[in-house]
Amino acid sequence: MDLTVGSSSSGSSTYGNSQAIQRVVSQQSDYLSFITQDAGGDPQSIRLYADGEINSYSAGNYIMNQALSETGPFAPPDNVDTFPQLGFGHLSLNLYWMALEDSDIETTDDLPGRDVYCLPAGWGLRAMTEEMYGKAGLWEGLSKNVVNVETSQAASALAEGRVEAFIVYTSNYTQLPSWASEIDSRVSVRAIEMTDEYVQAAKDFAGAGYEEVDEIGGWEQDVQGGDFPKHTWTETYPYYFSPDIPADAIYDLMEICHNNYKSMQEANPTILDWSDPSNFTFALTHTDEIPIHPGAADWYEENGVWDDSWTRGDE
Repeated sequence: MDLTVGSSSSGSSTYGNSQAIQRVVSQQSDYLSFITQDAGGDPQSIRLYADGEINSYSAGNYIMNQALSETGPFAPPDNVDTFPQLGFGHLSLNLYWMALEDSDIETTDDLPGRDVYCLPAGWGLRAMTEEMYGKAGLWEGLSKNVVNVETSQAASALAEGRVEAFIVYTSNYTQLPSWASEIDSRVSVRAIEMTDEYVQAAKDFAGAGYEEVDEIGGWEQDVQGGDFPKHTWTETYPYYFSPDIPADAIYDLMEICHNNYKSMQEANPTILDWSDPSNFTFALTHTDEIPIHPGAADWYEENGVWDDSWTRGDE
């Protein structure tokens, strides 16, 4: 049974998680193949599934909401009407602003007119950030100087001074994506303080979460930038699976993740502690519109974390 799983760009946290799962599944199962496919971003994964080219994907809840509500990149005539079923959550991201260590940028009020990197233009995280700041009237001041490069070029852009400040994220509170690890090894950077307008924009935006953390995690260098609150906006990611995939296959996949998460963490420390069944459920936020895959439903019921408000998908 091949699970061809659309993931964001190579180097992203989603892609890294999927590859770690892929490696261990290949070792633990004699019939399951978890195949990570670089789709280039969440919207592309959703379209590839609707076109019948993949049978599974990971997508952030913000982008899935746009697909379900036919807004943003899915506004008609670019809407899709074919969706898979919910599987399990695997990733939580905390996004925040940083600047070059020797920059005079101290807070987000200093960003307008400066060369900033806001993640790749095709990513759902970029669309989420644009909408969040757009609703607050802040994006116009940033957009004129946005530097559009892929994540593989971000470290070079910072090292060469083509970018002065940037948006980055820590995965599951402790791990950087590989492109940010490259920045960590090549460039001295630090967190900057989010001022009231930017904090309120995150708090008011229904398309993302908001969280204040004690410190920025995942970096080898000291990036705390000073004794100020670390404000972040957040996104969560579940895996979705086609109803054509047998229930036993998804049940067995979750059993492998539950029993072998430590081996997965050896390949990618971002992987959650799936010994705790509740760590499979935290990202299941569109359950009114999308049912739970029957294989996942069986696993949740047997492990005591099924929610009676969810709908079990058809087999």
